[in-house]
Amino acid sequence: MAFKNILVPLNGSELSEKALPYAKSIAKLKKSKLVLFAVSLTIFTERRDHLFTSYLEVTAKEFNAEGIKTISATSYGDVAKEIVQYANSSKVDLIVMATHGYSKAKKWMFGSVTQKVLYGTEIPVLLIKPASPAFSGGFNRILVPVDGSPFSEATLPYAVELVKKTDKEILLLHVCEPPIVPSYGLKPINPTWKKYRDDIWEEKEKMATTYLAEKLDELKKNRIKASSRIVKAQSGEVVKTIMQVSKEEDIDLIAVATQGQTGVNRRVYGSVANRIVEEISLPILLVRPASSTPLHPPQNLLDDIWQSYIGSKV
Repeated sequence: MAFKNILVPLNGSELSEKALPYAKSIAKLKKSKLVLFAVSLTIFTERRDHLFTSYLEVTAKEFNAEGIKTISATSYGDVAKEIVQYANSSKVDLIVMATHGYSKAKKWMFGSVTQKVLYGTEIPVLLIKPASPAFSGGFNRILVPVDGSPFSEATLPYAVELVKKTDKEILLLHVCEPPIVPSYGLKPINPTWKKYRDDIWEEKEKMATTYLAEKLDELKKNRIKASSRIVKAQSGEVVKTIMQVSKEEDIDLIAVATQGQTGVNRRVYGSVANRIVEEISLPILLVRPASSTPLHPPQNLLDDIWQSYIGSKV
């Protein structure tokens, strides 16, 4: 998974230019070609066309002088549509763009441009927010939340590409939530179910340990520096746990899978990815797996054990 062509949408604002140091660093590391792209809402007049293209060309010239192959391109029309169309038709491997980001109350309403780009293409998008930390020249630690599903693991190839042939590290995080124990009213069907629930929770942690050990072994065989953590959390606290771990572990980037707009039964964005973008100021790499990618971990023996236990108690 190589980042050969990186697209950076710009509009001349200080915010949009916040994406440039990130794109530049990745391009330098991966020997990628940068495309600085701007869209005007109306057809350029001769004067405006000159000013607009000059803005991009000056930046491109600076980057080329630093040994980073950089070109510029302009278009006019619907901003998001033009970004998506250019990215899809030009074999772009990564889009790096800054986004306003609003409070939680706005519910991920980053504005039509960012939102439309995110669900208008299957190309990974690296989002840089206004409150993102000052860029230090690389992603030293990348957090990849995984739950055993092919869907969550779809981010791994991209994280690996960012740390390959470097001393940077990937941290795999498995948030272990408790199993749901059926009950009637406010009381469990059987008091012993609480113990059984705790036993199942412990077993889930053991399985997560085995799963992560296998993933770490795969990464290390490919000479990727990696580590893992399992955090036991209450139901519904996955995002809260990711936030806490990102602070404790000095994370520079979070790579997370998003469902995208791929079908009637799939929401525009997965709830976890949604809340991570809403609540975390770190740069976030959003990856859209293929629509056929299973959303949940494969079935395991715990399901059979649990169903058998329920059957014996009802």
